[in-house]
Amino acid sequence: MSIDRSIPELEAWYAQYDDVSYRCASPDAYHHELIRTAEAMRDDGALDWDDWLALKALADDAHVRALKEAVQAHVNDPDA
Repeated sequence: MSIDRSIPELEAWYAQYDDVSYRCASPDAYHHELIRTAEAMRDDGALDWDDWLALKALADDAHVRALKEAVQAHVNDPDA
C-alpha cells in the first residue's frame, strides 16, 4: 500500500479505525463511517483505487471481528 499516512484525512481514518469502543458499540455504523470516509478520500483524489480497496479490506475485516465479538459477548451474558 502506497498511502501517504501523513495526510490529515488518513490520520483521522486510522483514529476512527482504532476506536475500539465505537467498533464494539455499533459495528455497522463504525463500518459505514470507515467506508464513507475512505470513499470521500478516493473521490477527492487523496487515494487511488488500490489504496481505497486496501482501506475497505481493513474496514471489512474489522466489521466481521466486531460482529463476532458482539455475538460472543451476548452468548457470554445474554442479559447484558
